Amino acid sequence: MVFGVAGVPTNYKGKFEGVFPWLKSMGLNGFEIQCTYGFKISEDRQEIIKKLNGEFKFSIHAPYYINLGSLNSQVVARSKGNMKQGIELAKSLNINRIIFHPGGGHENTPQGRDNAINQLIAAINEFTAELDMGDVRIYPEIGGKTANLGSLDEIIEICSRCKYCYPCIDIAHLHAREIGSLTSKEILKQKLMQIKNAIPDKFKYIHFHAYTIDYGNKGEIKHLMHGCNMPDGRPGMPNLDDFVAVLKEMNIEPWVISEALDSQEQGAKYMHDLFVK
Repeated sequence: MVFGVAGVPTNYKGKFEGVFPWLKSMGLNGFEIQCTYGFKISEDRQEIIKKLNGEFKFSIHAPYYINLGSLNSQVVARSKGNMKQGIELAKSLNINRIIFHPGGGHENTPQGRDNAINQLIAAINEFTAELDMGDVRIYPEIGGKTANLGSLDEIIEICSRCKYCYPCIDIAHLHAREIGSLTSKEILKQKLMQIKNAIPDKFKYIHFHAYTIDYGNKGEIKHLMHGCNMPDGRPGMPNLDDFVAVLKEMNIEPWVISEALDSQEQGAKYMHDLFVK
C-alpha cells in the first residue's frame, strides 16, 4: 500500500531530508520525484533517497518535454535519449517506476493519432531493447487535454504492445479529457475493469494519480486544491471517496500519488485514511 505526494509540498518548510518524517507522521509512504527540467537529482538528494528507499516508495516523473509521439524525428530521438538517461538514473537509485506523458504535436484526427501512437510504440520498443532495463517499468500517463495523446484506450494499447510499459491512470486527467465522465463509483469501476480485462498481467502494477480538477470543453484547465470546489461552485471531481471505495472493492494494492494543487499531502492523507478505515 502506497499513498504519497508529487514533489515536496508547498506547505512543508525545511530541508529536503525533513520532508520524509513529516510525511510519515501523516501515514504517508510515497514520493514521486519531479524531474520536470531533466533527469537531474543532486548527489546529496540521491544519497537521502537511497537511504530511505524501502521505508519510502519512490517513483520518478519524467520531464514534460519528452515527446515520443512527435512528428519531428529529432524530438523523438532526443526523447529516446532522455528516457535512457532516466532509466539509468532509476536503476542507480533502485527505483522501478518512471512516469511519462505520451506527448503531442500529432495531427488530431483518428489517423493522425494512430500514426503517432504507432510511432511512440516503435520508439519505446527500440530504446528499451537497447538497454538492460533491470526492474524498471515505464508508465505512460493519461493525458489531461483532449488533443493530447493518452486516452484510456491509447494507454491500454501502448501497454499491450510494449513489454516494459504499465498504466499510469491519472483519474483527474481521465475525468477532464472525457469532459466530466467519472460521475459515479460504478463508472470509475467500469474504467478500471476495462484495463484489468485488457492487460491483466500488468494491472496489478497499476500506478494512480488522484486529485480533483477544473476542466472545460478541451479537457484539463488546472488542478484544484484538495477539498475545494470548482470555480463555478460545483464540488471538485472526480470524487475521491468513490475512488478509494473502488480500490477496496477491487482488492487493488494501491500506489496512489496526490497532485492536488498546493495541498498534495492533504489529498494523500485523506485517501490513505479512507483506505485504512
